[in-house]
Amino acid sequence: MDSLSPWKRIFIWLYRSLFRLAYKLYRFKNNGNREYYLFALYRTDKPEGNLAYVYDELLRQVPNAKVRFIRGANKWNLSMLKEIPYLAEAKCVILDDYYLPVYLIKEDQNLKIVQLWHAAGAFKKFGYSTIGTNFGPNPSYLKLVPIHATYTHVYVSSTSVVPFYAEAFNLPQERVIPIGVPRTDLFTSVKDVEAVEKKLFSSFPIWNNVDTVRVLIAPTYRAGGAQRESNLNMEKVIKDIAKAINPNVQIIYKAHPYTPVEELNKLAEFSNVLVASSGFINEWMLIADAFMTDYSSSVFEFALLRKPFAHFIPDLHEYETNRGLYQQLEVISDGDMLETSEQLVEWINARSKNEYFDSSRMVSLNFDNTSRVSELIVRDFK
Repeated sequence: MDSLSPWKRIFIWLYRSLFRLAYKLYRFKNNGNREYYLFALYRTDKPEGNLAYVYDELLRQVPNAKVRFIRGANKWNLSMLKEIPYLAEAKCVILDDYYLPVYLIKEDQNLKIVQLWHAAGAFKKFGYSTIGTNFGPNPSYLKLVPIHATYTHVYVSSTSVVPFYAEAFNLPQERVIPIGVPRTDLFTSVKDVEAVEKKLFSSFPIWNNVDTVRVLIAPTYRAGGAQRESNLNMEKVIKDIAKAINPNVQIIYKAHPYTPVEELNKLAEFSNVLVASSGFINEWMLIADAFMTDYSSSVFEFALLRKPFAHFIPDLHEYETNRGLYQQLEVISDGDMLETSEQLVEWINARSKNEYFDSSRMVSLNFDNTSRVSELIVRDFK
């Protein structure tokens, strides 16, 4: 639907007006004392990935920085009103996903709103780019709540993706800055790489077998209900192929955080499938020999490691119709395209240790910089 009921429209307008008034009063009260950096967390209670790397770098560059972390309520209730004092006291809000309060206030020249986003490159469409699709937002709602359109700084991986993010966030392109993806700093730190590998191999001693081929599988999130993009169920796919996988292959399944636990529990019976419930995906990439996804943007970061990767896309037409991709898959990725379960099994069983894969074209298209990213980003907004 592209319209809201009159009562919902009135409720949103009243709530937004109250929120803006309270913010303005708190902001006036704290004038001259805005010295906090507010990190808005979305899926976890502590910073991970991009937020963690930027937080650590912020403390290095601004040792006396005062930092608050908040797990946003993101709901139209009294809980979100309690976040107003924290928002009003901040000089900068840093997020990597959705944070409703920053879409309710009017533009404040003394407040920086930094969006690190949780995805590299520009793969599947999102935000304003999906208006008119099953997955897309309600245009009437966006007129009242300009989701994403209040960011002052958006950091992305390359110049080539700037127009896509500007469209998705409904922002001028000059606010989209192609410095890079902070969490890729992990790949260029010998110390951090060694620490991650030591942690994971000590947790799973069986992997010390030099012949074990580890294939990381990480699908994207698929919405349900009216926003359904396709009917593909990756957990069912893995169940169907698990017994056909070679004995020396270990599947590491990193599900999207929104995946229901009951779906993951269905994989417990397979000894050659490990559900990676902890750690962020870039850590698992380090010990993987190969990577398989569908439409997850994590494939861009895996491409930096120059190891084989593929896309399992039996639902490509359905997905493109209901949500859409920014560019054709063959343009976006150098990976192999798999359309059937038989092809998937064949691809996995063909993998070996220490394979090299030339992803240089894909990397050059999607990354302008992969060095000292967190340092450059913090230097830009602090």
